[in-house]
Amino acid sequence: MINRAMPNDWRDLQNQVGLILQECGLNCEIEKEIQTVRGAVNIDVYAEDTTNQPTTIYLCECKYWQSAIPKTVIHAFRTVVSDFGANWGFIISSAGFQSGAFDAAANSNVRLLTWSEFQDLFENRWIEQYMMPHLQHVVEPLVDYTEPINSRVFRKADELDEQRQNRFSYLRGQYADLAFLALHHYLPIPLNMRSYPDLPLRKTTGTEKSNRTNLPDEVLDAECLRDFVDAICKHANEGLASFDEVFGCRA
Repeated sequence: MINRAMPNDWRDLQNQVGLILQECGLNCEIEKEIQTVRGAVNIDVYAEDTTNQPTTIYLCECKYWQSAIPKTVIHAFRTVVSDFGANWGFIISSAGFQSGAFDAAANSNVRLLTWSEFQDLFENRWIEQYMMPHLQHVVEPLVDYTEPINSRVFRKADELDEQRQNRFSYLRGQYADLAFLALHHYLPIPLNMRSYPDLPLRKTTGTEKSNRTNLPDEVLDAECLRDFVDAICKHANEGLASFDEVFGCRA
């Protein structure tokens, strides 16, 4: 999933829904009042996708309830979505839905989603619009420092004293695995050829760190895509600071 844990409360749920949609490139407002033919209605998350023409409008209701959502709520929300003329209406529930709720949403543009299902719906777009460009922006300078052949960086390294050259070589070995793990996940390759990380990576490297990897524990143990991206970027920035110190600036 994009985010691992269930949100803490109703406000956290609507904020996380809004954040994911915003990171997917949509314009979002939290707790927006909209005007329908029957009067004003407050919507938990309002989103517009202006990359589509005409603009696609999403209305999202975030239900952090202890019990499953009944069909009466669905009927009321269907009316709001229809009256406003939204393209899609999402009800995101922390406790699922009563059986009759799905019948109430049938043959409509209202989708009933758990927190996990909502993330699944937008996962590919989140990867394309947020994860890949964010990783590229942060990690690409680290790739320059650690890639096998980079004549520009190597020329500058040749001008360093022996101590700094040894430090440069050590850092290259320390951060190469991290840089090329990230590179694999931000290269612009066709969607049907892309492989997503099977998290946590610890599953594929064994209980203990493999002798062949210098990946940090936070990267190996990340259980969701956001933690995975955040851990890579955190350690990439630490590595870049170390490399920059060796050269006295960004090489």
